[in-house]
Amino acid sequence: MLTALALGLFMWVARNDGAPLSAALAVTTPPQGLLLPVLGIITACNEWSQRTALIPFTQEPRRLRVVLAKLLSAAALGTIAVALAWVLALGAFLILGAWVDVKAALTPFAEGLDLTGAQWAQADTSGLLWIGIPLVIGIWRVLMREVK
Repeated sequence: MLTALALGLFMWVARNDGAPLSAALAVTTPPQGLLLPVLGIITACNEWSQRTALIPFTQEPRRLRVVLAKLLSAAALGTIAVALAWVLALGAFLILGAWVDVKAALTPFAEGLDLTGAQWAQADTSGLLWIGIPLVIGIWRVLMREVK
């Protein structure tokens, strides 16, 4: 949530100029750097503070297995959090780079400019997002809906 809030603020600040993907990824680093170590600490110490350590250690008396399971679960959750932060940063980058904005993507057509490969890709992506996908969803709904 904190990462999404930081990216939202970043998008608002950079809304007119755009920003490179590296800047969007850099915005996700401080929230992740603050929260992921806390996740590890909570994972390791939670049962001792809540006095529920008896359950896992009676079910599995070898403490190393319990510790390794906690380590694996914290690493998996941390990896998922970082991957989600990267996906959010990529989404912010696409929104800021006219990849999603149809008006910005189609402006070179109106100006009569020779489009570069990147501009063609931006126009195709925005067209697919705002025209292609809704068209396919609409056709699917018409085909699947029962006539009354």
